[in-house]
Amino acid sequence: MGKKDVSQKKKLLNTDARHIKFFGAITVLTILLAVIITIVSINVYTVKTKEMRIRTAQGTAKMAAEMINADNVNKWLENGSDEEYEETEKTLKSILDNSPELKFLYAYQIRNDGCYVIFDMDSDSVYGEELGELVEFDKTFLPLVPDLLAGNKIAPIESDDAYGWLLTVYEPIFDSSGECVAYAGADVSMMDIYNYVRKLMLKIVTISGIFLLIVLVIGVRMFVGYHRTNDMEILLEQQRRDKLLIKEIVESFAKVIDLKDEYTNGHSSRVAEYTAMLTEELGYDEETVEQYYNIALMHDIGKIGIPDEVLNKPGKLSDEEFQIIKSHTVRGYEALKNISLMPELATGAVAHHERPDGKGYPKGLKGDEIPRVAQIIAVADTFDAMYSNRPYRQRMNFEKAVSIIKDVSGTQLASDVVDAFLRLVEKGKFRAPDDNGGGSTEDISNIRKK
Repeated sequence: MGKKDVSQKKKLLNTDARHIKFFGAITVLTILLAVIITIVSINVYTVKTKEMRIRTAQGTAKMAAEMINADNVNKWLENGSDEEYEETEKTLKSILDNSPELKFLYAYQIRNDGCYVIFDMDSDSVYGEELGELVEFDKTFLPLVPDLLAGNKIAPIESDDAYGWLLTVYEPIFDSSGECVAYAGADVSMMDIYNYVRKLMLKIVTISGIFLLIVLVIGVRMFVGYHRTNDMEILLEQQRRDKLLIKEIVESFAKVIDLKDEYTNGHSSRVAEYTAMLTEELGYDEETVEQYYNIALMHDIGKIGIPDEVLNKPGKLSDEEFQIIKSHTVRGYEALKNISLMPELATGAVAHHERPDGKGYPKGLKGDEIPRVAQIIAVADTFDAMYSNRPYRQRMNFEKAVSIIKDVSGTQLASDVVDAFLRLVEKGKFRAPDDNGGGSTEDISNIRKK
């Protein structure tokens, strides 16, 4: 074997090592994103569901407490039911039957030896106890017995036992003298969280599996191609394909993000195209243009962690829901911050809603504190938010959208990036081919707050 052959063999071995690292990084990236997205989504959904279930239980328990004549509780326990008791029982049963999330509804008088049943509605799976029967304290409630005996309000209780995963709310029932004679109890089920987790994990495992399979197939083909020849032109071509592979994988992730949000389908791809145009106009080299394009594709990845009922809500968002939507910047940063292959991916995700005047989020950065790529993405993102059709409204008139961007130059958007945008508009860029001068002239909110 000659010196030339040895040299070529070393080059091939070095190339193999680089690609093993490359595909290893892609595999780790895919698994890491899948794990992060799963954990964040489950956590957000669980917290949101608990809050809604607690409100449901509180409202139901309070309604039940108001339905019960507290002055007759002791009489019923001593003498049994009467006509008023039976009418109240029918009303409580109707409340239970017409509340899908409600599993149990009852009223107990709390004494030192346990709970004495006043009302206990039959559910689909469990028959209720009879009037006057004694129910021993469950171990979950033992620490609360002193407060219950004193007639105090208690915090919602979470339990997971033979009756399933429940959230329980107790509402005190006061008689005309102001004495607490009983408690109305409402149990709501949390079991649907398990179904959500199973569906979410199946979806994420399926998507991740497809990506890994694609990477594996491409990797095998690349290794086979490298060992067919030691021609340097093939190696250079393969390097070009490596970059293309990164671009295609990032674009695929961007499509997954857009599929999550039914109102902004195609948004990530358009913002990436606009970002590349602006980056080139600002005088950056081809490598930076490509890099910023990939970063822009992933700028909204944090939306994967936003619950569907919030992200795709057709109407006005509440303040709480608006804060959840805004959290997609931090969620995106957490998902991407450990990717050493492209460290600036996280920068675009977390900072694209920052503003030069410091009124942006999540950190309130000002001026040059905002990373350059985020300044460029912000202009692209703002333009597409206005100049794109959504299911609930048509896109804004092109001239009006351009005018708004010009007006917020230096406050909401970086002035030199806006100048680059206006130069491209003068060159005939950004206007859609099917735009014949129409479009809405009403102001459009990017995140449907109004």
